[in-house]
Amino acid sequence: MRTTTRGIYALKAILALAADSSKDNPMALHIIAENEQISAEFLQQIFFKMRKAGLIAAYRGPGGGFYLLKDKSEISVLSVLEAAGESMELSPCADTRVGGKAPCAGFKGCCAGQFWMSLENEIKTYASSKTLADLMGAKPS
Repeated sequence: MRTTTRGIYALKAILALAADSSKDNPMALHIIAENEQISAEFLQQIFFKMRKAGLIAAYRGPGGGFYLLKDKSEISVLSVLEAAGESMELSPCADTRVGGKAPCAGFKGCCAGQFWMSLENEIKTYASSKTLADLMGAKPS
């Protein structure tokens, strides 16, 4: 697993929303893009995916912008990364998404394949246990 720029920017941008926006005070995309040094066009693509996943919403028009749909303590890092389109798979050995089948004929008895699947599960568990609120609490002052 190697997180792409999309995943890194998605997490940075949603943390900016969590810190400085609310339903009554949405944050403009261009402000987030400027503050986080992200291309506004790229951020728009990321926010489209996060809106589709139900993590954020937007008000249109003057004074409009984006805000979180859930409390920051209810949004996991895993949900942000998955909404952005990040894959958490570490190895083809652990990828059983395709039809729910093992990736190769020898998978069931393969110690290496079982290792990759276990490690992937640990990473997913960790990422799902960390919320935006957790990350913001860990933020250096």
